[in-house]
Amino acid sequence: MTLKIAWRSFVRHRVRSAITSLAVALGLAMMLVFVGFADDTHARMAELGIRMGSGHVLVEGKGYLDNQTLDYLVHDADRIAASAARIAQVKHVAVRLKTSGLLSAGEHSAPVLISGVEPGREVLASDIAGPKMRVAGAYLRSLDQMPYAKTPPDIYLGKGLAEQLAVTLGDRVVLNLSPPGDAEPTAGAFRVRGIFRTGVDDLDGAYAEIPIAAARTLLGLPGAATEVALLSDLAHTEEVAAAMKAELAANPDLVVIPWQVALRGLHEALVLDSAGMYLMMAIVYLVVAIGIFNTVLMSVSERTREFGVLLALGTSSRRLFAQVFAEALVLALISLTAGLIIGLSIHGWIATHGIDLTQWLGDVQFAGVAWSGRVYSHLTPQVVVGWTAVVGAVVLLSSLYPALRVMRLEPVEAMHHV
Repeated sequence: MTLKIAWRSFVRHRVRSAITSLAVALGLAMMLVFVGFADDTHARMAELGIRMGSGHVLVEGKGYLDNQTLDYLVHDADRIAASAARIAQVKHVAVRLKTSGLLSAGEHSAPVLISGVEPGREVLASDIAGPKMRVAGAYLRSLDQMPYAKTPPDIYLGKGLAEQLAVTLGDRVVLNLSPPGDAEPTAGAFRVRGIFRTGVDDLDGAYAEIPIAAARTLLGLPGAATEVALLSDLAHTEEVAAAMKAELAANPDLVVIPWQVALRGLHEALVLDSAGMYLMMAIVYLVVAIGIFNTVLMSVSERTREFGVLLALGTSSRRLFAQVFAEALVLALISLTAGLIIGLSIHGWIATHGIDLTQWLGDVQFAGVAWSGRVYSHLTPQVVVGWTAVVGAVVLLSSLYPALRVMRLEPVEAMHHV
């Protein structure tokens, strides 16, 4: 009976009830669309950053993250890589030896961040090594794949760096590096094997890769690396980090770093972007809550005399509270159903077809990551249920004060209300 009366009260003012229901429904639909869009975009951004020469989890020498010098190395890197590969969630492992140097070609020279890599492993672990970002040539060959013993090793350059040096495929360049300690600088000749473009100007203009064996020879660091990168997926980052820490428990000179720490700028940018979205939606929900509060309060005020008569006839104040609250429940059920239909329909379209942002924005750089192509939507059942519950709670809480106000009515005063 209470719900039947609540339904009649809901349809008594059809236009007002429809407008309020639509506002709540659109609020829920907006949240589902924005959360699905943001979660997918953020996950793709994180994966792009991770696969541009980083990893879901990194093993580094203690102190390397803060100092970025060859004084903090991972010795016996191949053994550690073999241990990492045995972790169930790890898909690929990459060993890298990174340092800075000077790259020269004829009259031109440029500072460079050089990364010594294992070509066979790196092509599986990094998008830079893959064909998607390669604009010319091919990827590196390991030293044992070179046709002649005295052939200069390969080097893989960013497009901006190649333009600074005025070099193209097959040209010879000279790399100057400074070994750790007091050792004299060393130089080695390389031949341009391939050119890549990531879309990040700072990276394309100052980054190059060479075979790790050549880097170790020039630096006098056999078997060493600055990092061992573990590639898994975002969902298993914590598990992989914990498993790797257990493997290295007896080695205090090494640290295990998740991508959120290694790529701190990207992670913080994603967190701030999410916070901005939730703040915007909080404002939307505040406006919706005020609208619901106003609607229910008006409904209660218009029926004050009716409530007074009911109280005079012996209806308990609790029964009246339940009736007003039931009206809010009807509003919530109708609104949430409509919101789910609208929101999940839009989510389904975006998840299937995607939205090509590059049509309007071109290549987008975000916290050192270049984005191009389509973005999609990703929602889990837990997210849908959670946000539906939040919106439902907003509706019910907004009606709480008007319902409590009914309980405090005096029958005589209420019946004389105009």
